[in-house]
Amino acid sequence: MAQRVRIFGVSLLGLGALAALALTGAGAGLGAAERWLLLGRPLLEFRAPKAGQVVLVGRIEVSIGFPAAERVVVETLRCLLNDPEVTPQLTLGRNGAGGSLRGLLEGENRLRVEIFGRGGWPGRFLEDARELTFRVQSLPTMERAEGTRVREAA
Repeated sequence: MAQRVRIFGVSLLGLGALAALALTGAGAGLGAAERWLLLGRPLLEFRAPKAGQVVLVGRIEVSIGFPAAERVVVETLRCLLNDPEVTPQLTLGRNGAGGSLRGLLEGENRLRVEIFGRGGWPGRFLEDARELTFRVQSLPTMERAEGTRVREAA
C-alpha cells in the first residue's frame, strides 16, 4: 500500500510540474505528449498547404482547421506570412479559416498561425501556434521556354 501511495505521489508531482510550466508560459519547449496533456487536443491544424510543398504561382490556398472548436477564441486568430500579417486575406468560420494568400516570395516562405483558447486547466487561456515552410518556384521565363514549340490549330 505504501508503494502505491509513493508512486501516486510521484505521478502527481510530475503532473504538477508540467502544469506549472504551462501556466507560467515556460511550456513552449514541451514535447507533443506533454503539450497534449496540458492543452488537450490541439487548437488548430493545417489542412493545406503541406510542409515542404512547392508552389508554382504567386498565391497559395490555405485551409486551417480548429479541431477543438469549442475551446477556441476565433477572434484571436493571427496569420503571418514571412512576418507581415495576412489574416484579413482569410475567411474566418467557427470551425476553421481558409482563403488565398498573396505576397509570396520566390524561394522559401514561412507561414505562422497563432490562436488563443481554453486549455485543459479551468480559467486558463493558452496560445497554440503552428508554423510551416514551403517553397515558391518561379515560372519559366521566355528564354527558358524558347526551345518549346507551340502547335498550330489545324
